[in-house]
Amino acid sequence: MYDLKKHVIREFSSEKAQELYCKESEKGLWASERLLIKKYFKPKSNFLDLGCGTGRTTLELFGLGYKGIGVDIVPAMITNAKKIARKKKLSIKYRVGDAANLRFRDDSFDNALFSYNGWTQIPGKENRLRALREIHRVLKTDGHFIFTAHLRQMSGYLATWIKQWLKIYLLKPVGFKIREAEFGDIFFKYRGRDEQFIHIPSPKAVKKQLHLAGFKILLIGGSNMISPKDTQESPPVFFVCKK
Repeated sequence: MYDLKKHVIREFSSEKAQELYCKESEKGLWASERLLIKKYFKPKSNFLDLGCGTGRTTLELFGLGYKGIGVDIVPAMITNAKKIARKKKLSIKYRVGDAANLRFRDDSFDNALFSYNGWTQIPGKENRLRALREIHRVLKTDGHFIFTAHLRQMSGYLATWIKQWLKIYLLKPVGFKIREAEFGDIFFKYRGRDEQFIHIPSPKAVKKQLHLAGFKILLIGGSNMISPKDTQESPPVFFVCKK
């Protein structure tokens, strides 16, 4: 079986990926992220920034007066995040860690953030559910969790999903070597880098997993709907949840 977790770590550790994300660290929060954080994160509360990369969101959260820690499964991301923080003379905590196995005590954080589809780059629905349960565990009562995902849609993508169905349900069972583990797994090229992995879930599947993890959904909306200043070509969908 193809090891998707190793693929994700290897791809995000590449020189091209690190060069890109070091530049991304200077861009700060999206307008939609800023609006949601201002609305749902209490001033001067603490946070857990999962999939923090080189610190794009972590840096600005600290600048807004929040305290917390950035966690990423890719060691190269954390190495560069620490370098960037040192250059800025900021005392920010970063740690290599797996969202599906968090090394924090119960009820440790007021808020949690998993920005730019990081949650859907966790391979396997069991692991994605485990991550949601871990996030729920380390959040304090009434704590908020904000994350994004690209959601499955048929309009304009029917051929892609037919091809996916054939690979997963016809070719894989008879022994063909298929990298995808489940329906919704996608590999794509991004800015000249090696093939990147992401899972594209159905809206129903995300809602079900959030319910199983114990979260209450407060808001679902595209980034361009939350703020017209966000103009991504394929805007992700925001989920705001409460423990």
